[in-house]
Amino acid sequence: MKQSQIDQYIDVIMDGMYRDYPELEERFGEYGKVKCREDNQHHFDHLKTAFTLENGQFFIDYAHWLTNLLVSRGMKAAHVIDNFERIHDVLKDEHSDEVLFYRTILMEAIAVIERREAK
Repeated sequence: MKQSQIDQYIDVIMDGMYRDYPELEERFGEYGKVKCREDNQHHFDHLKTAFTLENGQFFIDYAHWLTNLLVSRGMKAAHVIDNFERIHDVLKDEHSDEVLFYRTILMEAIAVIERREAK
């Protein structure tokens, strides 16, 4: 997947997040948007690495670490789940092996986070 395509996906994801959660802009301002873009780039980078390694657990471990980090900083696990769902959804029209792997591992990561939150 080309970086220009990832950038377009991140734009769509961020537009939706800030539309659906206007409190994010109120709470974090412009700096929050910069961090959100960086975070989404990290999500795609970790998905790519997991695909390259043929190791979905790599992304699952990242998702677990990320959720713990963000929750400790005042975010909610639901925000991570929402972000991963948005990535999953924005990739729905792509059918390469790489993107199918991404979509599968995103759903697995969401399930892990949801199980963690249910405890």
